[in-house]
Amino acid sequence: MPSERRLWKIVFDNFLKSLQPKLKEKPVGSDAQGNKYFELQADPQGGRRFPKRWFVPVDEETGVPTPEWSQWLRGRRDEPPTVEEIAHNEAIANMKKTNAEDIAKKFSLPGSTDNETKYPQNSKGFPDMSEEFERQPGNLKSKVK
Repeated sequence: MPSERRLWKIVFDNFLKSLQPKLKEKPVGSDAQGNKYFELQADPQGGRRFPKRWFVPVDEETGVPTPEWSQWLRGRRDEPPTVEEIAHNEAIANMKKTNAEDIAKKFSLPGSTDNETKYPQNSKGFPDMSEEFERQPGNLKSKVK
C-alpha cells in the first residue's frame, strides 16, 4: 500500500509543477550586425543540465554570428563577449591581414602576378600536365602524350 501512495504523491507533485509558470528566455545581448542572443538558464531539477542558447538573426541570409558569439552559443565560454573584446579581436585580425599583404609584397617575384602555374585544360576541364610528368619515373621517353 505505501508504494501506491508514493505514486499518487509523485503524480500530484508533477501536476503542481505543471501549473507553475515556465522559465522565460533572458535576452543576453546583440552584435554589430543586429543579431539578438538569448539564453534559457539551466535547471537541473527540471532536467536541463546546460543552458539553452540561441540567436535571432536580422536577415536570414546574412545572419552569421561572430566567432566570439559563436563560442558563447556552443557553450565554450560561460560569459557572453563584450563589445571591447570583439573590437580588440577584430583589430588583431585586421593587423594580421595587413601583415600578410606586406609579406606577400615583400617576397613576391618581380613581374609575376600569380604564384600558381597555369596549365592548359584537357577536354574534361582538368589541367593537362602531360608535358611535365612521366608515366614511369626515371624513364624520360615515357612522357604522357
